[in-house]
Amino acid sequence: MEQKFITSNGEVNVKVTGDLSSDKDVIVLVHGIDASLEYFDVITPYLEKNYSVVAVDLLGHGESAPAKNENYQMDSEAWAVWEALGKLKVVKPVILFGYGIGGLIVACMTEMHDIAVKGLVMLNTPANEKYAHVHTNTSVLGGMVSSSQVKAKLYFAKKFDQSTLPNPKVVQEASKKVERKTSKQLQKIAPEYLETSALNKRLRAIPKPALILYSDEDQILTEAGVKDAKASLMRVPDVKILDIEGAGHAAMLEKPEVIVEQIVSFNDVVTAAKGE
Repeated sequence: MEQKFITSNGEVNVKVTGDLSSDKDVIVLVHGIDASLEYFDVITPYLEKNYSVVAVDLLGHGESAPAKNENYQMDSEAWAVWEALGKLKVVKPVILFGYGIGGLIVACMTEMHDIAVKGLVMLNTPANEKYAHVHTNTSVLGGMVSSSQVKAKLYFAKKFDQSTLPNPKVVQEASKKVERKTSKQLQKIAPEYLETSALNKRLRAIPKPALILYSDEDQILTEAGVKDAKASLMRVPDVKILDIEGAGHAAMLEKPEVIVEQIVSFNDVVTAAKGE
């Protein structure tokens, strides 16, 4: 069920799958730049067996409103998600899942309110400013933008057949809903966030366990970006890094079962450590 909530920086659209008042853990899904909560439609049926699922459209994306005064910052996006969760009356500590730049948003959320977080999961998230500049826009021909703001094929492994997806145009459709000027503003928030402090330093300061997943065929973060992130994060306490083989940047669309298996395993370890 999708519903919208007024937050201090704009209206946020969320999709809830399952009963938030049940005994199941709650997992919150946060997408990256030029995306939408529809990116999580494939993985949600696998997650709902173990979790109540909350997927969020970031401000300026999907069915959420633009940010007030076009104020797009890492902390404003993060706080809007917290406000939406408050409106949903989620009271138990949640698992935060962030895809791409969404991984940085869930890190920022944890910096803000770590007591409300059980653990973090990040998928193909840059660790340093050098690899945080995401450039997937199509070229402009004759003053007209082509069918989408992004090159959809870059989001997947080179041999992945997008026609096998329930919605083969999910990437293009999500991108179309983001205004070009908004996209340009959003492109700046990750480099600025990591320039202030790299992800390894931020995670060292966060008293929460983290699972970080990297695809071996990520054409957006690139092989160099993945190597940089692993080298930077491998010695951070309470951080586990795993590879997702045969998948690209949007691995939750290509390998949902594999991603969920790793999330469940991680959560079981966290739960056991907490003595729950």
